[in-house]
Amino acid sequence: MERQESGPDRWLLATTIALLFFGVFVVFDASFVRASQSSGTHYNPFFYLTRQAVYSALSLGALWGAMRVPYQTLRRWAVWGLGISIVLLIAVLFIGIRVNGAKRWIGFGQLRFQPSELAKIAVVVGLAAYSDCFRGRIRHFARGFLPPVAGLFVIGGLIAKEDLGTAISLVLTGLTVLYLAGARLGHMVALMGGASGVAGLFVMVQPYRLDRIRAWLDPWHHYNGPGYQPVHGLLALGSGGILGDGIGGGIQKFGYLPAEHTDYIFATVGEEFGLIGGAALLIAFLFLVVSGMTVAHRTRDWFGSLLAAGLTSMLGIQALLNVAVVTSSIPATGVPLPFISYGGSSLVFTTVAVGIILNVSQQRAARAGEAHDHGREAAVEAGGHRWRDRRAHLSGA
Repeated sequence: MERQESGPDRWLLATTIALLFFGVFVVFDASFVRASQSSGTHYNPFFYLTRQAVYSALSLGALWGAMRVPYQTLRRWAVWGLGISIVLLIAVLFIGIRVNGAKRWIGFGQLRFQPSELAKIAVVVGLAAYSDCFRGRIRHFARGFLPPVAGLFVIGGLIAKEDLGTAISLVLTGLTVLYLAGARLGHMVALMGGASGVAGLFVMVQPYRLDRIRAWLDPWHHYNGPGYQPVHGLLALGSGGILGDGIGGGIQKFGYLPAEHTDYIFATVGEEFGLIGGAALLIAFLFLVVSGMTVAHRTRDWFGSLLAAGLTSMLGIQALLNVAVVTSSIPATGVPLPFISYGGSSLVFTTVAVGIILNVSQQRAARAGEAHDHGREAAVEAGGHRWRDRRAHLSGA
């Protein structure tokens, strides 16, 4: 298919860079008290700021690289990416580094890597490539829909062993890609019912997860236990009011709110920037999602369209889950806020995801190649209906 190249989506690029810089600022604002009081940081108030600045610089380099390498290259590496992700996820179970009770990293010393972050991108690439190769087949349960779902749940199960929140985010992203690729709604509903049962099983086998659900239902009753963090997250949001307590004026970060610079950083934003600041941040994420989906809608290449839509969904779902946890809309899960929460692996791979979306936005497929795609689809689904009778839910692709 003949392609036309253009510049990247400037608004999406600008929003991403703005979120990166804002994240560095908020991480410092939320963490300097903790850093100045901990021997692990050598009582250096700039400890987390320095690291987040380095992570952001690496992320900008990763963003540039993802924009430069043609996204079509990812199709050839889809199987390898999934295979490497599975190997690394298995390795975490045996040689992973445990931090704050969770074993999610591999590496040594301060050089740590979170394989689940790679797995999220690998799953989107793999499902986009699969759906591109077997477009019409995705509507058939046994020979089209079930195989990628089985792989999705294998990877999700490996992650759920230590990180149920990330596993839920990954599975929801994968199912979104399959739905946009044309999976039947009935199949999706049946699968969601089964997935809910599996998630319930993971909750039942871990007592601390049951405690989190009880704390979510009545956090004040469990204040001295698992309800402590949700309560102080709500106190931070409530005390911020409309305009906030001002930059540096929040009190929850003074030893009251755990994870104030990681999973609960949105509570810090709400306390110091108020409802207006928190809403502005949510609008920025909404704009990012709309921009990413617009790229997917305008892209004529089927693989590129699903790739952009899947990665955009991944970012949107992760942000939604994080804010839902902080506002106690759902039970607590360990999902960071994209671009904002402290952390290297999450920040780098999140920025890579945006870089791939920007890469897709730079290329437009000529309409002349669409007839070839329709012909190939008819060959794949010999004896079936035409592609226009089975069009995917991502209209315009």
